[in-house]
Amino acid sequence: MWVVELIQLKVVLLKTELGESRVVMSPSDAQELGAAFESRVKISSLDGKGAIALLSISESEEFIRKGEIGLFQEVAELLGVKEGSIVQVELAKPSRSSATIKKKIFGAKLSKDEIYSLVRDIYEGVVSKVELAAFVTALQFHGADMDEIEYLTRAMAEVGTMLDFGDALIVDKHGIGGVPGASKDALLIVPIVAAAGLMIPKTSTRAILSPSGTVDTMEVLAPIDLSSDEIIEITRRIGGVITWTRSANLSPVDAILIERVEHPLSIDPESLIYASIMSKKYAAGVKRMVLDIPTGPESKVETMKDARRIARNMITLGDRLGIRVEAAISYGGQPIGEFIGPALEAREALTTLITGGKGVGSLVEKAVALAGILLELGGIAPIGEGSNLARDILTSKKAYDKMRQIIEAQGGNPDIKPEDIEVGSYREVVRAPMKGYVTAVSNRAITRIARAAGAPKDKGAGVRVFGKRGDRVEPGDPLLEIYSSSESRLQAALELTRGLEPVKVEGMILEIHREHLIRF
Repeated sequence: MWVVELIQLKVVLLKTELGESRVVMSPSDAQELGAAFESRVKISSLDGKGAIALLSISESEEFIRKGEIGLFQEVAELLGVKEGSIVQVELAKPSRSSATIKKKIFGAKLSKDEIYSLVRDIYEGVVSKVELAAFVTALQFHGADMDEIEYLTRAMAEVGTMLDFGDALIVDKHGIGGVPGASKDALLIVPIVAAAGLMIPKTSTRAILSPSGTVDTMEVLAPIDLSSDEIIEITRRIGGVITWTRSANLSPVDAILIERVEHPLSIDPESLIYASIMSKKYAAGVKRMVLDIPTGPESKVETMKDARRIARNMITLGDRLGIRVEAAISYGGQPIGEFIGPALEAREALTTLITGGKGVGSLVEKAVALAGILLELGGIAPIGEGSNLARDILTSKKAYDKMRQIIEAQGGNPDIKPEDIEVGSYREVVRAPMKGYVTAVSNRAITRIARAAGAPKDKGAGVRVFGKRGDRVEPGDPLLEIYSSSESRLQAALELTRGLEPVKVEGMILEIHREHLIRF
């Protein structure tokens, strides 16, 4: 039998947003209630409004005194209370989510109801960081079957906003990531596809571990914090947007798991990759989708075997959700284009659009190929002809005209030119030490250097890669140029460069062996 111990406390407003439901009590009041750190407590206002929150205990009675309770902004808004209000506090009943997480820790399969309940609790902020970490770690070690992944995907989408485009055919492109410079291809793909007459509301998260995400790059050209209504209106009117999932509350639990667990622990369970991608597409009303899986050394997916497995699983999951998915396994062995970092990539994408596709081959060819698949999926082009139509739209500058419309609709300046985009004022060129050929460009090293320079937070920071695999270089030829808005961060990036060998240059002779058996 659940015994309720109830106490009354006076509200102290803590004017901070935590992103979770949390309150603070004094040690003595917590002891009286029988509560400990991270206990779930129920708080009720005198007019009957209630909320469940996680408990923190003040180290000192000077911060939160006996008889007081500190309410962070999220809880105060739910209760509608003000400074000095009286609330009733009691221990909440044991959470079903705790039992669900323990079940997964031991490798058991979770039911639909268990997953939906857990996702709802995560969204409401009453699952502790320790429990979140335990759940994600359990997925990393035990995985999840396709039933669980489908339930998780649907629950993550449905707990947030679901965009409703009616019967309109909505298409989208998503990349697995892991290759620097890849964030800018959407800035070509979206206007190409929209100019062809399809509707493509491109939603994306900010970069977590990469030098730039799609919205980090787009933000250089226009605001990306669109509401769900704005996404629908602009997409219907213009044909496409490039926007942030968080501002529209699309799959909000995905951001919680990434920011609180996956990023700090540097783990990315495959089952969560599927649910993360597809929950956002399902929430956005997407019906046709191309999935880009870059594959190669130092990309997220290093082998063709893994890439094919991911492709099969994503196609299967898409079928379950009513989304037709086609997967393109692309070359991911070195950066896409020349530039890495938000402003640098925005410059490169805009230059490519303005010149009708006269850009770096790796960027243009990839964007045209992926856009072509979407044109075929959307019935605009016959199978095998999509890339030709996509190229025509790019070279005719119809894609640039459409991008100008998208930028203006999102609140940016449609007349912006590449030279108007500010990049880091502190720069340093790294040069070839010898004559030879570029034999490798390290994705991981380039990423680390760009982030050390300040990307993506510093929009002007990043790296220009001059030499790609197979290029011939002479002593003193530029290999990299590093950009930063901070002299100290530039020096940190240069120091990192010296130890990483981001661009490997070798002569035609790789080794000489001169060991001989000496005879007397």
